[in-house]
Amino acid sequence: MKFEDIDVVAPSLFPDEIWNEAEVFGAITWLWMKSKAYCNSPINEMAAWVLPVLKNGQFALFSRHAQPLGYITWAYFDEAAQSRYLESNDSLLQNQDWNSGDCMWFINWFAPFGHSRLIKNITVQLFPHQCVRSLHHRGDERGMRIMLFKGQAVDAVQQAAWEKAHPIRQAPF
Repeated sequence: MKFEDIDVVAPSLFPDEIWNEAEVFGAITWLWMKSKAYCNSPINEMAAWVLPVLKNGQFALFSRHAQPLGYITWAYFDEAAQSRYLESNDSLLQNQDWNSGDCMWFINWFAPFGHSRLIKNITVQLFPHQCVRSLHHRGDERGMRIMLFKGQAVDAVQQAAWEKAHPIRQAPF
């Protein structure tokens, strides 16, 4: 799918679009190597996080002129999976948690070249009617925080209803 000059590969959102798993894996690996936080990660660790996402199609890869800019991943948690994730994101290495419920969470938001705003502007269009949580991973700077994202068509009443239907029992931080 194209958004202006940005190509977006998102299999679960655009199931009729053709994509190549090896090319996407290569692009995501390249993005990991360009990220200050992840460039020293062993390839097997990166693969453990990325391969379930590729198999489930729960990602969006953003590129301009075949140059990867960033990617996002998401999971659908039930209450138990959400609690496990908040305790330790290692729980996501168990594939069953990726699609265990209807509470959507962004898991990864990679934009190592500063394209986060561009990705957000497209993401509000990719998920226009969704509320999505994310765990802000810069805990060493500001402490861990749970963020709420909403698509461009979600109003305050819908957001409040979603938050009521998807409570967070207790965050461990």
